Amino acid sequence: MSYSFLSEKKQTKNQQIHVFISDFEKSLRQKGIDDKLNRYTEQHAVKALMESYTLNGCYELMEYYFKVSLTPSWVWFKNNADKIYKAKHIRDEDYKVRSFMRQQARDWLK
Repeated sequence: MSYSFLSEKKQTKNQQIHVFISDFEKSLRQKGIDDKLNRYTEQHAVKALMESYTLNGCYELMEYYFKVSLTPSWVWFKNNADKIYKAKHIRDEDYKVRSFMRQQARDWLK
């Protein structure tokens, strides 16, 4: 998925926050959920997320969340970003271990 922040290199922090909210809404619509977020009340939540995970990290969390969630919602995302981060981290670590083990098995079979 292509996100708006990638095309805009020189955005202010406030613009990044509003673009992130817009991208989240777009992702919701792509899942068939028509949910409008109040950008002025939710900007504080996005700012806190960006301080914790950086802008790129927030987009990675959002991408992972939309990949694994059947019914994504903004409220769940903002309140449970730490759980999403932990699950993503566990999945990434598992992928690394499995890749290493596959390579070891290939080497052993040679």
